[in-house]
Amino acid sequence: MKHLKLFGLLFVVLLLALIAPTVFAGTPTGASPNDPLMVTGNWQTLAGNSTLWFYFDYSGDKSKIQATLEDNGASNVQLAVYTPSQAAAWLNDLTTKPIALGSQPGANSDMTMFDLYWRGAFNFPGRFFIAVSNNNVAPIQFRLIVKGDAVLLAPTPTPTAFPTPIFATTIPTGTLQGKLVFQEASGGYIYTVNGDGTLLTRVTTGIDPSWSPSGKKIAFTRWASDSAVFTENADGSNEQIIAGGQTQPLSPRWSPDGTQIAFTRQTGGTSESQFCFRGTCFTLGADPHWKISVINLASGSLAQPECSTHCFSPTWSADNHTLAYADAQTGIMATDINGGPAWTVYKQNTDVQSATWSPDGTKIAFMVRLHDHWEIFAMNADGGNVVALTRPDPLAFRVTNNVAPAWSPDSKQVLFLSDRNNKWEFFAVNLDGSNLTQVLKNVTDSINIRYNFSNERVIDWTK
Repeated sequence: MKHLKLFGLLFVVLLLALIAPTVFAGTPTGASPNDPLMVTGNWQTLAGNSTLWFYFDYSGDKSKIQATLEDNGASNVQLAVYTPSQAAAWLNDLTTKPIALGSQPGANSDMTMFDLYWRGAFNFPGRFFIAVSNNNVAPIQFRLIVKGDAVLLAPTPTPTAFPTPIFATTIPTGTLQGKLVFQEASGGYIYTVNGDGTLLTRVTTGIDPSWSPSGKKIAFTRWASDSAVFTENADGSNEQIIAGGQTQPLSPRWSPDGTQIAFTRQTGGTSESQFCFRGTCFTLGADPHWKISVINLASGSLAQPECSTHCFSPTWSADNHTLAYADAQTGIMATDINGGPAWTVYKQNTDVQSATWSPDGTKIAFMVRLHDHWEIFAMNADGGNVVALTRPDPLAFRVTNNVAPAWSPDSKQVLFLSDRNNKWEFFAVNLDGSNLTQVLKNVTDSINIRYNFSNERVIDWTK
């Protein structure tokens, strides 16, 4: 019995030693604007009837800010945005109202993958705050993401620690042939790197980088003072605007012959509005429409092929005139830039993103939401022979996401992003789902990739 008591005492002492640094180290608690948390983009737990405060720094250049919240469909959750002065006033008066509240996205919104979102801008700099409130008795799981060209989440977020997946299937590491271009986050730094992980080079900032067919140029978009589609040399020199004055352009992709670039942009639809009835006001979520545009690089002329109202991630067939794209209401669709209505290629699951055509024109890869996670699929160009390239690991502690597919230049492998190791890293797989290999590990060990489940084109692969 004495031995048991001694063992119990030693266990308590050891436990206190382990938790003391966490309890007493002055770690922010998120209880108020005086003690806010960093926005890490990781899943967190929020107790019932409680609020957590987060901060972000902003330069005040009127550029767009986007905040999104996922809470697995929980009700009675609020996202509130406070300016520096409002946060200071809140400390003296807890009834101080925020400058904005997050809205629920409409059925046709580009934000449908989120539960709440807010978009805005300010003409003054400072430290801004977001308060996430859970007005339920039970706790919820949530993830907050804030992004924008002038948004700084400082210091660099550290991924949330998870138990080491000692029972998960071991994935070998390897290298790729060719060269990659990738973004660390939408609107963040864009890098080039060799397939073996050498010569990592930061070349610009922007969204959705894409190689030209020759591998000598890069296309990307940027939402700054002039939202536009850009090109530049592979070394970052000779940056040029090829389609200026666009509204939130995304996903530029070169035609196989290098003469045109297709991209998607916001045009039309409805803006966020308020409806008031007998003194009670409701916010009606925005439903912006997204259309495909094609620019002829020789003439500079813009064409808009027929597509549905929410056309994301356009991708070229090898024939230089057919485009496929993702529509989260319909599935994978296609259109011909020479005219005619769009048609449906894949409709078995409409919750799809990031369609991408193989260089040889025979296959289309895309990501599909399966209940609570995302997987990579591939199919024939006509929609037949649908194959899952990634699957849940039955030995893992948790379900993981596999997203943002990109083809190898020879159309024999698909490169993608996965959070299976508790942070976003790159993996490659054969078309039958075999030979799963982690690649560019030295890159993701040093660069914190961020992904927002918004049809991002994170990486592109050339010879």
